Amino acid sequence: MNPRRDISIHRFAAWLVGPLAIVAALIWAANHIGGNVLAVKAEKTDCIPNERFVNDPDGRRFLELRWLADPPGWRVRLRVPADYVTWADVGCESATMPGYPDPNYTKPFAQGFAVGLSLPDFKPLPPADRNIDRNGVNWSKMVVHIDTMALLKSESKKNRFIEDLFFSVRQYSVNPKHGYLKEAGLSAGQKPDKFKLKRFGVIGDLDQFKYKYGRGETPDLYFVDRNPIDLWFDCDADEIRDHTEDAAWSGRPECYMYLRYARLDAQIKVLFPRIYMPIWPQIKERTERLLDSFEIGELKEGRL
Repeated sequence: MNPRRDISIHRFAAWLVGPLAIVAALIWAANHIGGNVLAVKAEKTDCIPNERFVNDPDGRRFLELRWLADPPGWRVRLRVPADYVTWADVGCESATMPGYPDPNYTKPFAQGFAVGLSLPDFKPLPPADRNIDRNGVNWSKMVVHIDTMALLKSESKKNRFIEDLFFSVRQYSVNPKHGYLKEAGLSAGQKPDKFKLKRFGVIGDLDQFKYKYGRGETPDLYFVDRNPIDLWFDCDADEIRDHTEDAAWSGRPECYMYLRYARLDAQIKVLFPRIYMPIWPQIKERTERLLDSFEIGELKEGRL
C-alpha cells in the first residue's frame, strides 16, 4: 500500500469522526427532546413506533403514545404536551408478539413516560431540564413518572397495588433488622403525624448523615389513614435537614408521592424536594389536573 495514501485515509477517517459524532448527537437529541414524526428512532425500517413526537399545524408539539388502559385491550392514542416531557422511550424493539398484527415489538404499547414542572409555580421546565430527572442538589422542580398498570388484570389488584407497594418499601427499606439501618444503628417505628398524614420512619441519631448524605437510605413514610392506603410518600427522614435551611447539612432531601390515576390506568410517582412537602395537596391537585389535560383519541388501524 502506498504510505502517502495510507496516511491520507487515516487522516480522512479521523476528520470524519467529529462530524459523525455531531450528527449522532443531533439525532439523539431530536429523539429524546422532541421533533417531528420523522425524528423517531427505529430499530427496523418497518417498525411501528409506540411513541413519537409530532408538530401540529398550529405550531404546538406533542408526544403521542400508543397507550393501553382499561377496559382490557383498549389501546388508545395519548397526546402529551411536549413542553412537559422529560423522558420517553421513543422507538421500537424487535421481537415477536403472538397474536399482535406487527411482529416487530417487544411491547405493543408504551409502558411509561415522565413529565416535569418547576416549583412552586408548576410551569413547564426550561428546555435545558426537559431530558433529565434532576439537576443537582439545588434543583427546584418536580418530575412525574407515569407507568402503566394495564398488565394487572384485576381491578382488586390495581386498587391494592399502591398499598402493597407501601408495605413492601416499609418491610425492606425501613427495617432496622437488616441493611443500611442495621449498619447505622438506627431503629424504626411510628412517628408523630405531620402534614395531616400518618408517619412511619427511621428513629435515632441522624447527625451522622450531615456530611455523608445518602438519598433514600433513611426514610420517613407518610400515608393517608385509609383502607386501602391509596396515597403515600417516601421522603428522606425529617431529621435530615435541607442545606438551604441549615448550612451544616450538605444535601437536598427528596420525596416520592405514590398514587393511582384511573383515567390512564397508571401508577403515578412524583419526585420533588422535601421542602415542598407542606404543599403536597397542591402538588397532587396540579399533577392530576395536568394528567386530566392529556388528550385521548383513537388509533388508525393500530398505528399512531
